[in-house]
Amino acid sequence: MAPTPRIRQSQEQSGKYFFSGQFAVTNGVQSALSREEIQAIYFDVQQQVKAQDGIDYLMVYFHPETGQKLFFIDQLDRDMIASGEFKPEYNYCTLMLAEEY
Repeated sequence: MAPTPRIRQSQEQSGKYFFSGQFAVTNGVQSALSREEIQAIYFDVQQQVKAQDGIDYLMVYFHPETGQKLFFIDQLDRDMIASGEFKPEYNYCTLMLAEEY
């Protein structure tokens, strides 16, 4: 039986974040989610980025059965990347359990 999908919560703000840097996943997420669930969330965010030409730095996912929340956070927006003021290794996005924040 397939796991219950996590539901993306509405964004509170717009933004120009593209979640285009290195993708990091915390140990908590690796323990709690399957590889397929992690990929589904990543691809969902990428679809939102494309549809809206950038989104808020924080995406929240909620599991309706367990109440568990996930935070997907991007570090640099389009302007920050274009400025050249930040090292390329600072361009990363992290998927974490809310309690790991």
